[in-house]
Amino acid sequence: MKFRRMQVAVMFGALTALTALSPSLHAQDIGGWLKRAAKQVQDDISHQAENKVKDTVTRPVKKALDDAGTHADGNNGNARKNVAETGVAAAADATDATDAGAATGDMLPMPAPKLPMAAAASWGTVVVNADGSVTAWPDESDGQAKSITLPRKAVGAAVNQYAAFILLEDGSVMGLGKNNYQTLGIAGDAKAESPRPISGLRDIMQISATYGHALALRRDGVVFAWGEDVDGLRGDTQGTHAAVTRVPGLPAIAQVATAARHSLALARDGRVYAWGSNGRGELGNGAMGAPAAPVAVPGLDDVVAIAAGLQTSLALKKDGSVRAWGSNQSAMLGNGKRGTSSGDGNVAMPAVVKGVANARSIVAGEGFVLALLADGTLRAWGFDGYGEIGVGTSGGYHMAPMRIPSLAKVVNINAGGYRVFATTADGRLWHWGTSIPVAPGHRPNVKVPALLER
Repeated sequence: MKFRRMQVAVMFGALTALTALSPSLHAQDIGGWLKRAAKQVQDDISHQAENKVKDTVTRPVKKALDDAGTHADGNNGNARKNVAETGVAAAADATDATDAGAATGDMLPMPAPKLPMAAAASWGTVVVNADGSVTAWPDESDGQAKSITLPRKAVGAAVNQYAAFILLEDGSVMGLGKNNYQTLGIAGDAKAESPRPISGLRDIMQISATYGHALALRRDGVVFAWGEDVDGLRGDTQGTHAAVTRVPGLPAIAQVATAARHSLALARDGRVYAWGSNGRGELGNGAMGAPAAPVAVPGLDDVVAIAAGLQTSLALKKDGSVRAWGSNQSAMLGNGKRGTSSGDGNVAMPAVVKGVANARSIVAGEGFVLALLADGTLRAWGFDGYGEIGVGTSGGYHMAPMRIPSLAKVVNINAGGYRVFATTADGRLWHWGTSIPVAPGHRPNVKVPALLER
């Protein structure tokens, strides 16, 4: 009886957390949770106890869902700040699985964005529209927007140097572009002129990509990697791997982020794991040196979101403060200083970013950082070579966080390459940094937020 009560309590806590993560959780998913909870109770306890469970579990869950708003971030790689505050720790303890198909945690819901979001890198720019359709501007094309035909609605996207990846509502991932370093998850040099599935990925809830590799987070907390196979990007230092592999040594994960040569994973208990290159201290373990397998960043907990940039790592804590570590060559640490190419100024353990408080999400691009605060305003710092800080300048560095004065009521942010995106509460999508599209004619940089017409 006590065991069943504990199971029901865990389900209630996990479902409450998932509602906070995605207030637009589908009705069929909710119904499935409630049916499973009721069935487990019916198996071992009396009708009277079952009615008590309905009073203490089913109705509170329904009320929580009714009270939840209709907005979902649709954010590629940013956990909602209130996730940790609403019971994500109540999910079942993770157990280390021994095969790629084993689950390590409860199944989190698929994202269900109600507002547009965008992703970009050297391949180009991809916009997931509010209706689930996708518009793309490949940088090597004629510069015209292209509608991407997909078998189902899209709920997320990520882009690296060679390809674009689109997350569909059924949890599958489609790839489009070149196959350099097997970034499409297949052998050979074939290209994909139209989207094709990334083999072996199912029930995926988030994707992250940059340079020649990518990560995918499955709903049960398992992480997969594909593409470039160097510097421990797959989570170990083995010579070669299959096209798509599971990242070993991780507990149940809630969010992933990847940069050129290292990656981060946010565990459901609020700890951060890092792996890959550590030449500038980006793994946060107090040292600089050889690549490493996934290991928890010491002394860092209560984290609700992560971001990874150019040899730099960032974490957003539950209290709204931001920590940064790794290279400061591009002033990404936000400490008022800038390091040098020789490695001066590197920080090998998490340090507070001053000038940022009450943040709710963070993203990183190629040498710069953007933070969205709870009041809907933005702070940006780091490399400003193409206007990506959004304050009307280009060239040089901003070594401490600056407010972007021309935007308010922002609800979602993303960045990739030298481009930045923000969605405001009215559903409009803004961009700045390198122009969209780049071709033809290499259009001028966008130094302040501008509406992205599509």
